[in-house]
Amino acid sequence: MRILISNDDGIHAPGILELAKAALALGEVFVVAPDQQKSASSHGISLHRPLYVNDVDLGLPNTKALSVSGTPVDCVKWAMVMIGGEHPFDIMLSGINEGANLATDVLYSGTVAAAGEAALQGIPAVAFSIVGPPYPFADAAATAVQIASQVQAATLPPDTFLNVNFPAENISSAAWRITELGARGYRNDFMQVMDAFGQVYYRHAGEELEESGGTDTDVKALRRREVSITPLRYRFTNEEVFDSLKGQIAKP
Repeated sequence: MRILISNDDGIHAPGILELAKAALALGEVFVVAPDQQKSASSHGISLHRPLYVNDVDLGLPNTKALSVSGTPVDCVKWAMVMIGGEHPFDIMLSGINEGANLATDVLYSGTVAAAGEAALQGIPAVAFSIVGPPYPFADAAATAVQIASQVQAATLPPDTFLNVNFPAENISSAAWRITELGARGYRNDFMQVMDAFGQVYYRHAGEELEESGGTDTDVKALRRREVSITPLRYRFTNEEVFDSLKGQIAKP
């Protein structure tokens, strides 16, 4: 099996190292990840700047690792063409992200976007994130490989991928729950700060709002310390509004 691994925390993040190490049990591993932290990069790609690609030694056998001076989606696109062109990858794994990606977080997450890009290219894909601190990446990686091996045997539609979130403890004994996205949001705020040169800048702040929704949401599963597995796809048309809108909006 040929396995592509990426993330948005950067190629030297501990979560990607543990995931790559555990994935060796499944086959040949290719790690292609950003050369630095790229959290909250969403599905961004680099159109107006060059991409620099460099070999990286992760100290793992049967593993090819490269850093890319771009976004997680850049990494997946580049790897699909430059490495997987003649011999496509069998599965793509993204993460393990330091911090959960729940509810509306998936709109901003580079970890989720990397898996989503692979799915758009027809490759089975899973994004992995973990609540914390602490971050028991090795325990999460062992369970991630179990999930990945079952994804290979499952029949997912070509545009569908999985978003997996781990609790911060007792991962190996935690129940697995198939979930839907929760409705958690954030109240936006910005902190005004002054740098050493007297220049004012801003940092995004805000607080988490209470989650609403049913019992099978990803947010509530994590609160029960379960492993949340959410099927996602990029299909944004609101089918419920489609027909009714035709009768409401028309060219005069």
